[in-house]
Amino acid sequence: MYDEFISSLTTVAPISDCILVDFLQQLKIIRIPKGKLLLAEGEICDKLWFVNSGLIRGCHMADNGHGGFDDITGWFAKEHDFFYAADSFVNQVPSRECIEALEPSMLIYITRQDLYQLYRQHPEVCCIGRIIAERFWLTHQELLRDMRVLSASKKLESFRIRSRELFARVPQKHIASYLGISENYVSKLKAKY
Repeated sequence: MYDEFISSLTTVAPISDCILVDFLQQLKIIRIPKGKLLLAEGEICDKLWFVNSGLIRGCHMADNGHGGFDDITGWFAKEHDFFYAADSFVNQVPSRECIEALEPSMLIYITRQDLYQLYRQHPEVCCIGRIIAERFWLTHQELLRDMRVLSASKKLESFRIRSRELFARVPQKHIASYLGISENYVSKLKAKY
């Protein structure tokens, strides 16, 4: 059950068998249905998650200026991805985002407390955590760059090329909110592919 997780860790950096044993003792597995909230806005994120199977998204509600709120998708996590509500996890403050399963999913997680204990015991684990956080940050930087400089059609094309699998799996409304374009426009552009 942990094979994909171990493989993902070892592609980040080498890890000794001794450390791996300590790591595996702290892991938990959970199966969740589509639509399940793993984290609600205002809760504190105390887990680092890994997607063994399924599809997850991070989202928040934003005032639309017309008396309502829009559901804005900030990120997606698919098989072999790590995820968390970054600000809440790192600073232990109430989350400004929700984490939701878009598909039935099998997830592996470690609590923040257990992860930080491993950091103290094994500096190699700290290095792996840093690299995972850096990759998470780079993904978001790439999206921010695209959001600032690309037209709607170029945003969708970039997403399709970079995330071919997500392009096929994620509902159009979530792709639209992720890219900051209308769902109707996504539908029209997807029809061309």
